[in-house]
Amino acid sequence: MMVNVNIITDFSFGFLTHKLIPPPPAPPIPATMSIEMPATFMWTLGFLMNQNKFSNGAKPVTHKGVWIALDGHDCGMAIPDMTIPPAPNLNYPLCWPFSSRKPTFSASTVKMNGTAVACAQWIGLPPLPMMTCGDPIGAPVCWSALSVTNTVAVGMSFADLAAGIINAAASMVTDYIFSKLPFDKLGIGQLGEAVLSNSLKGLSPVSILAGFASSALTGNATFAVSIGLPFAGFNASFTPNPSAGSPSVVAGGAMPFIKGSSNAQGQAAGIPVVL
Repeated sequence: MMVNVNIITDFSFGFLTHKLIPPPPAPPIPATMSIEMPATFMWTLGFLMNQNKFSNGAKPVTHKGVWIALDGHDCGMAIPDMTIPPAPNLNYPLCWPFSSRKPTFSASTVKMNGTAVACAQWIGLPPLPMMTCGDPIGAPVCWSALSVTNTVAVGMSFADLAAGIINAAASMVTDYIFSKLPFDKLGIGQLGEAVLSNSLKGLSPVSILAGFASSALTGNATFAVSIGLPFAGFNASFTPNPSAGSPSVVAGGAMPFIKGSSNAQGQAAGIPVVL
């Protein structure tokens, strides 16, 4: 199946549930519907914090003169949402710094700068949603609105489709599990709970096994783990049977403005680096 690429000026939109914390003395509401505001694929804080992932490596690949979104892309931090019905919400300063909106699917056989091309579309068959953040779980209920206007398309296989579904389901299960853990009993406050829970999700056995299964469908089966936030963390992966010339173990990390890995697959504000 052919899917149009997404570029930095495309935008996405969606809806999901988020916590509602009204001003005192009203009690918090566990979750209420919210509209996820439109956001371009290149999102300022997401780019600066290395959550964005584009074809801007050593040899940039462009369409319409701008970069193309790749697998692992996340619009990232500070995507606003609006409570439905509109109401004062003290949760905004907590949830916006951890906002996330990323393509669920990719074309594993079409790579730019060594990374598969991200696939997301609202208009097309099949529709390909993006994962978006939410309470208690994130879900694939966000849509890329302008990819239909792009004229470069990549081929996505049924294995790619299955891999995306597996990873989306695993992400939702992981979110549900972490929403049930008693972080509130640690006495670290709501911000501390958000930081801790988001930092540990990359160690979830559900996500690790799902990642192994999906990578086996689309290439070499790989175990991957991460700890920390997307813009301040460490990750490592192990491929039992790597392709010829490829390493079996890859380690990487990130901090604001700088991101890299031991096989040079990284970016520092658009410039590849080696850790």
